[in-house]
Amino acid sequence: MSGISGLLNNALTGLQAAQSALQVTGNNIANVNTPGYSRETSVQSTLTPSLYGGQYLGNGTQIDAITRSYNSYLQSQVWSTTATASGASTVNTQLQSIVNLLAGTNAGLSTSINQFFASGVAQVAANPSDIPSRQNLISQSQALAQSVQSSAQQLQNASDGVNQQLGQSVTAINSLTQQIAQLNVQINSMSGAGSTPNSMLDQRDQLITQLSSQVGITVLAQDGNQVNVFTGNGQVLVAGAQSFDLKTTPNAYDPSQLEVAYAANGAVLSQGLQGGTLGGLLQFRSQVLQPAQNALGRIADGLASAMNSQQAQGLDLNGQFGAAMFQSGPVQVLGNAGNTGNAVISGTVVDANALTTADYRLNFDGSAWTATNLSTGQAATLSTSVSGATTTLNFDGVQLNVSGAQAGNSFEVLPTRYGALNFQSTLTDPTKIAAASPYVSSAGQMQSGSLVNTNLGNLTLSSGQYSATSGAGATLITGASVPTALQITMTSGGTSGSVGFQVTQPGSATVLATGSLSLGGSGQVLSIPYANNPPGGYWNVTLAGSTAVSGDTFTLSAASGGNGGNAQAMAALQTAKTLGQGSTSLEGAYSQLVSQVATQGNQAQSALSAATSVAAQATAAQQSVSGVNLDEEATNLIQYQQAYQAAAKAIQVGNSLFTSLLQAVQ
Repeated sequence: MSGISGLLNNALTGLQAAQSALQVTGNNIANVNTPGYSRETSVQSTLTPSLYGGQYLGNGTQIDAITRSYNSYLQSQVWSTTATASGASTVNTQLQSIVNLLAGTNAGLSTSINQFFASGVAQVAANPSDIPSRQNLISQSQALAQSVQSSAQQLQNASDGVNQQLGQSVTAINSLTQQIAQLNVQINSMSGAGSTPNSMLDQRDQLITQLSSQVGITVLAQDGNQVNVFTGNGQVLVAGAQSFDLKTTPNAYDPSQLEVAYAANGAVLSQGLQGGTLGGLLQFRSQVLQPAQNALGRIADGLASAMNSQQAQGLDLNGQFGAAMFQSGPVQVLGNAGNTGNAVISGTVVDANALTTADYRLNFDGSAWTATNLSTGQAATLSTSVSGATTTLNFDGVQLNVSGAQAGNSFEVLPTRYGALNFQSTLTDPTKIAAASPYVSSAGQMQSGSLVNTNLGNLTLSSGQYSATSGAGATLITGASVPTALQITMTSGGTSGSVGFQVTQPGSATVLATGSLSLGGSGQVLSIPYANNPPGGYWNVTLAGSTAVSGDTFTLSAASGGNGGNAQAMAALQTAKTLGQGSTSLEGAYSQLVSQVATQGNQAQSALSAATSVAAQATAAQQSVSGVNLDEEATNLIQYQQAYQAAAKAIQVGNSLFTSLLQAVQ
């Protein structure tokens, strides 16, 4: 157009362009606090001019597009760092309760262990025949059992909480992926001719951000402005218009442990899921919670085994071997849900000293068994024996009895997981505390119920100590067992070389064993077997000296209630290295657990701080491109207002010219 009409047309396009730009600016200002909103910009261009009278005259302007300020790389960084920060936050939140439970300054279990040994066992060792002291030990053992159970129950509650939160996270993920798929459809249908539904793109990106806080994801752009969303390990969640729902499903071995799987086919996805609430929960369970449960269970198993064995070595106030003081939880053996046949399998702890804090995978190929340590991935040393239809398997302190297994069967063995959860104090009668050693040694022999010592040599006979084996070169007394009274009589004498001796029961001529002693040496060990198991093993006494006289005698008699030798041995168990193949004590194992959890707690806090900082930086970088700057928008508002007013003035001028022209031709 040319002339007055051209002026009016150009001014009108300018007016419309300024009006659109003002609308875009107003929309930016209105959404300054809208989560996920990307600043919009109106893209303006000149219309193609027209040739009039040999000159090209402009035809005004137009709005080509309303674009959003967006950088795909920066947005992907926001999603990635959000997942990492959310996962770190979840681990840290879950872990701090475990830190407070096990490593806190007021941790009840540590206090209970110390009080049990220092106030309970030590008092009985000092006053073995005192009933109040014995009753106090019973009370301390019950308090210790309650404390162990309470700690284990809190860990179990945390495990139940993980299951519940996994379900909540999966529900949130399904809702988000369904909305993302729906938006894919709407965006695809509304995209075309160079226009894009910016608000829907922002809404979808915000949903993906929320999804990344639930689980680590990867986003791939597709045709039609659609996206596909995958988990960090490549499992599809959204493919165009289709979303793939998840569900929680019982673990193939342990139904009490939930896993994440596809709702449609049940394929388990848990392994490899990282980031977000979901990944954080799975990481916490596998790296913190279950190892803590196993470590606490091993302490409970070790305490029960050591105390019960020590009880069985000594004598109570009734002259009987001590009854078990504690009972720990069973070895848990769980069959795979896909196992065929009707295998029967059970397990027990046979050597607490050999226990690890690991779980195991047990596989049967039809002829051979293998056991894999799930913490290290290494095969455990496995011994196998068969008796009839039952196969007995031994590895790392655990014994399993299996029958009816089929080729391809697999099992998960949790040796210590429930050791603490089911830990109990079983001794209620204070007279049954076996404070006394099985024997006291005396020089001389019993005559008419009294000990008469007429020995002339300098030989001595120790009261002895327990040993699992008789030892090389020991004189084994097979005709009697602990605590049968015994008499050792020298059958020859001298001051050098070897002299002989024989072992009988007091008042009996039946010889139970004979042996020889090298004078001036380290002595000769006599081993008396225990008939009861536990403890099994032997009570070893040592005959030693440099001068022997034929006819000299020594008497081993059952200790009385005033003897506290076995109680002293019980007290020593607090620091005795009875766990980890003799590498650590009960006290040391608990210190290791506390140290491990405390270190994990510090690492979790550091990881959270770092992840939060990185996420904030990524968000700031993304917002520097996509965020609304009110100062900039205020400037734009004035700019477009002035453009609008100028265009309106041009229309006014054109109208005035047109009016003048009409008046001139009237």
